[in-house]
Amino acid sequence: IETPLLFTFNQSLLQAFYLFSVVTINENEVSPDDWVGSFNGEICLGARKWDTSLCSNNICDVPVMGYDGNDYSYGYLLTGEIPSFKIFDASENKYYDAIPSEDIFWSNGSLNIITSLDATIPIPGCMDQLACNYNSEATQDDGSCGEFDECGICKGPNEGCNELNLSTC
Repeated sequence: IETPLLFTFNQSLLQAFYLFSVVTINENEVSPDDWVGSFNGEICLGARKWDTSLCSNNICDVPVMGYDGNDYSYGYLLTGEIPSFKIFDASENKYYDAIPSEDIFWSNGSLNIITSLDATIPIPGCMDQLACNYNSEATQDDGSCGEFDECGICKGPNEGCNELNLSTC
C-alpha cells in the first residue's frame, strides 16, 4: 500500500486515536482506496487507508501523534490542541480539507469517537433556478447563468443571439 505523499509521518512515543463512524466527500462515503490523515497545520500526524472492511466493526481510526521531545516529532500535538483532518480521494488524486462533526482535544493515550468526518467540495455551476442552464447539483455559483434569447437558444452572459449572429430566427 503506497501512502499518499502528504500523508507520511513519523511514529511518536505519544499518540491518540480518533475513530469516525462515517467519512464522506460531499455526503458520499469514501471508497476503500481513499485515505484519512490527521494534521497540525501542514504537518501530518498520522494517516490510515479507509478500507472499513479491515477495521474493527467497520469503524476505522486515525492515529494522531504527539510531540514526545524528539526532533522527529517536532510540530506534533501537545495536550489540549485539536487536530485537523484531510481526505485523500484516490480516484481523483486530490486532497480535501475535512471537518469532523465535533472537535476533541488531543491527549496522549486517548481513544476519541466522532460521528462523522466530511469534506465538502464546491461544485461550480449556475445556481439561479430561473436560468435556462440551472444546475441543481451546483454548490458554488460560477457566473455562467444564461437566459433564452429570442431564438429560444440558451445563452450565457455576454453572448449574442446565436452562433450565426442572426437578428431574426
